[in-house]
Amino acid sequence: MASFENVPAPRRQSAITESSLATFKTILSQTEEQDFAAGDLEPIVLKSLEDHADRLAELSQSIWENPELSFQETHAVKLLTDYLEKEGYKVTRPYGGLETSFLGEFQTKGYDRNLGHPTVAVMCEYDALPEIGHACGHNLIAEAGLGTFIAVCQALKANEGIEGKVLCMGSPAEEGGAGKVVLIKAGAFKDVDFAMMVHPAPIDILELAILGVDQCQVDFYGKESHASVHPWDGINALDAAMAAYNNVSMLRQQLPVAHQIQMIIVHGGDSSNVIPKHTTSTYAVRAPSLAGMELLRRKLIACLEAAALATECRLEYKFDEHPYGPLLLNKTMLSVYHHYGRKHGMFFPVIRPSYGSTDMGDVSTVVPSIHPAFAAGGLTMIHTEEFAVLAGKPGAHKLARRAAMAMAMTTLELMVSAKFRRTVREEFDSSLPTFTGASGAESGGTF
Repeated sequence: MASFENVPAPRRQSAITESSLATFKTILSQTEEQDFAAGDLEPIVLKSLEDHADRLAELSQSIWENPELSFQETHAVKLLTDYLEKEGYKVTRPYGGLETSFLGEFQTKGYDRNLGHPTVAVMCEYDALPEIGHACGHNLIAEAGLGTFIAVCQALKANEGIEGKVLCMGSPAEEGGAGKVVLIKAGAFKDVDFAMMVHPAPIDILELAILGVDQCQVDFYGKESHASVHPWDGINALDAAMAAYNNVSMLRQQLPVAHQIQMIIVHGGDSSNVIPKHTTSTYAVRAPSLAGMELLRRKLIACLEAAALATECRLEYKFDEHPYGPLLLNKTMLSVYHHYGRKHGMFFPVIRPSYGSTDMGDVSTVVPSIHPAFAAGGLTMIHTEEFAVLAGKPGAHKLARRAAMAMAMTTLELMVSAKFRRTVREEFDSSLPTFTGASGAESGGTF
């Protein structure tokens, strides 16, 4: 049977926020009140993870040794789907219109969606970063997701009275390609009731702070002229870009916590003695809710239009076709993950949020979802060369399987307990309207 003892606890971090503390207390309260109807299945889950430990680690290591960029993950997909097929599971590849996506699935004999039997999707990621490979540890995400799927299947096979369907969904291109957004639009989650995944990190994090992010390309068009001989004949597109930047900089002081706008100038002109007739900038707006993202888009557009008006430049802007949504945290689902994680040695410090963005946020507004982080065995930050090394170490594989155990038990709780499913859904339905807020802004425009 798998053992996750003797895993060193990370240093405590004292920097907390009222919101993160309140969320943690809510989850802790739910953990204490939960009866954990799937508890009898825990030995099956642990044995499954132990039986498949070596092969899961080999697959993860091979993905780590062969990093592939977004939408190019052919090696990873072949490894994962070949293993699923070898284990006897139905596999669809490609899936959702993406060449490097796949779907593994298993359903019990009596499964009937019309009778309310649940479908749970466990997500796998496997794309790498340019230059630094698996510095985000997506090989470990694939290992945890695959381990979860197989463990849940083994538990369902051993208990004929439980009805449900579990999916292992391969999700490419998280690093900027918005693979899950494409899958959502293709209908991949139409018949899914719940979804989950985990992500490696320096420490175990229950309340992973995920901001939505939308990129915006901004072009100002003016009129070129000699900058010394007759500058008055020019219309300075760089002045417009700088005015827009200054407008945004003044706006930042009034932005709520976790609402962010970043900007770079991609092209500011061609020669210092020519009034620039064209500039290109890229902005990013980030917020913890869809309503917040909508607010920032409107404010950014106002800053851009004011700059165009002041400089008499023509403005064109275009937001991303596939922005990343923020994560809608489902505390009820997290309470089960928290229980089994702590039982097997996870330590969840209440810390100041460290904001990131992922396309799992988009999934979380379609179906109730969780996206906790698990300690990968070292206090080094993701997206660094040091973390890339960490993601290939034996200890990281063991910790990924521990996260798989907590995900598998959460999935089985959803399968076993209709009451738990109702509570999860009630939380989702009540929190979604406030989270989504106003309707979307226009994706582009001119001024």
